[in-house]
Amino acid sequence: MQFFFIVLVICLVLFLFRLYHLANDDYMLIKRNITLEEVFNLAIISSLISLGFARVFYIVFHPEPVFFTPLGFLLFPYFPGLSMTGAIFGGILSLLAYVRFKKFPAGRIFDFYTISLIFVLPVGLIGYFLLSKDITIGNTVKLAMYVVILIFSNIYLYPKARALEIKDGTLSVLFLIFFSLISLLGSAIDNPGIKYFLSHKENLVLIIILITSIGLLLKLELIGRAFIKDGK
Repeated sequence: MQFFFIVLVICLVLFLFRLYHLANDDYMLIKRNITLEEVFNLAIISSLISLGFARVFYIVFHPEPVFFTPLGFLLFPYFPGLSMTGAIFGGILSLLAYVRFKKFPAGRIFDFYTISLIFVLPVGLIGYFLLSKDITIGNTVKLAMYVVILIFSNIYLYPKARALEIKDGTLSVLFLIFFSLISLLGSAIDNPGIKYFLSHKENLVLIIILITSIGLLLKLELIGRAFIKDGK
C-alpha cells in the first residue's frame, strides 16, 4: 500500500511540475487573465475526479464482490484496481466542464494537461509493473510506445503547437487516438483471439474513444483549413 501511494504522489508531483513549466508565462493564459493558481486548482480537481472514474471503470470491467462494499470501493490501495481508460475519461469530463464554466481556451488547456500526462505515463507504468509484477509482452510494448510518444511530443509536436503551427487541441486528440490504439494493441498481444477481444468491455470503450477522436481530428483539420482559406 505504501509503495502504491508513493507512485501516485511521484506521478502527481511530476505532472504538476510539467504543467507549471507549460503554463508559466504562457501568452494566451496571460491574455485571458488565467492565473497559475486556477490552472493548479483545475489540476487537483481533475485528478481527484479521474481517480474516482478510474476506480468505477475498473469495477465495471472487473466486477468482484469485494468492490461492491463501501470499504472495498474506497480502499483501493488494499483492494487494488484502477482503469487508465476511466481516468482519462474522467479527466476529459472534468476539464471540459471546468473550461466551459470558466470560459478558458479549451484547446490550449487540454494540450497542457495532455503533455503533462504524457510526461508521467512511463513513470506510472513502471510503478505499476513493480507493484503488480504484471510484466507482460503487451505491457512492455505499451511502455516502449509511451516513451516514444513522450520524446516525439516534447521534441516535435509541442514546439509546433506553441508556435501555432498546429491548432490548439490537436495534441490532445492525437494522444487519445494513440492511447486507444496502444491499449487495444497491448490487449490483443496479451490476450489473442477475436472472442476475448470483443467480450472485453474496456476494448469496446477504447474503440468508441478511437472513432470519436478520429472524428474530432478531422473536424479540427477542416476548421484549420477553413481558417487558412479565409485568411488568404
